[in-house]
Amino acid sequence: MLSKDLLDIYKNEELAVEAFKDFRLKKGIICKKCGGSHHYWLSSKQQFQCKNCRFRTTLQSGTILEGSKLPVSYFFIALYLLKNNDNNLTVNDFQQQTGHKYSEPLYDFLRKVKLYLKSEDQNSILIIFLEVASKILYA
Repeated sequence: MLSKDLLDIYKNEELAVEAFKDFRLKKGIICKKCGGSHHYWLSSKQQFQCKNCRFRTTLQSGTILEGSKLPVSYFFIALYLLKNNDNNLTVNDFQQQTGHKYSEPLYDFLRKVKLYLKSEDQNSILIIFLEVASKILYA
């Protein structure tokens, strides 16, 4: 039952956006215009803004989610399912868990997530997600 509850938490898009924002801030954002590394979150535009040149960067820019029209929560759902299934997840299983209507956009997305996991630690981003979720849900 606990895994079902966790999966429901990962499906929350607001939590996913907050967690991904915190993850980006902790990893550091580099301005594409001036190369500056000091940014703040501009909530009115839902983007990061460089403190030096005021250039704006979207939440997904420069990440594996760049160019994706899929919800940010899909990233966390994929990480969670891959972690619990020994990095084995079919597109059909992922589609069933997300309830996404079409499977075509999920193929490329899952491929990108699996490549990301080969170079990054999936536990660190899931821990950040759960920290943000606990702050928001239990505040």
